[in-house]
Amino acid sequence: MKNLVFLCIGTTKIIGDSIGPKVGDKLKNQGVNAYVYGNSQRQVTAINVDDYAKMIKARHKDDIVIVIDSALGKLKDIGAIKVTQNGIKPGGAFDKNKERIGDIGILAVVGDADGNRMQELKDRDENFISHLVDKVAEFAKGLLFKAVSLGAVQGAETQEQVFVY
Repeated sequence: MKNLVFLCIGTTKIIGDSIGPKVGDKLKNQGVNAYVYGNSQRQVTAINVDDYAKMIKARHKDDIVIVIDSALGKLKDIGAIKVTQNGIKPGGAFDKNKERIGDIGILAVVGDADGNRMQELKDRDENFISHLVDKVAEFAKGLLFKAVSLGAVQGAETQEQVFVY
């Protein structure tokens, strides 16, 4: 059976970008039966995400990798959780030229991409972010349960589904 690997991207230095490490904390504290990379103590950021991606490819080449990150989106989507098959491209809000990582992406839309992007990430409300962290962690644990019960997650073309909580 394949293992699940969670790669939780972000930094606690910027409230809107803290979804990944805070979800990593929750998953670790709840003792999920999966590998969890990225939390408040060991953050996965734009500086080291490529190193983590290489390490995960080497150590977990046959496993299912779920990448969790904050995102900026349309005004109407703020508060939504977007799930993508075929992972994500980290740093998309700032047009970073990073390679796609993972099999599944979970993106929490925290702000408006049409505004000042850094300000959108900095000006988020702590309660709003905490609510999204809880919902993303709950969703991630649901994926873990589903993957275990099915024996694997089947691949597909890149698709996006939006879950608004």
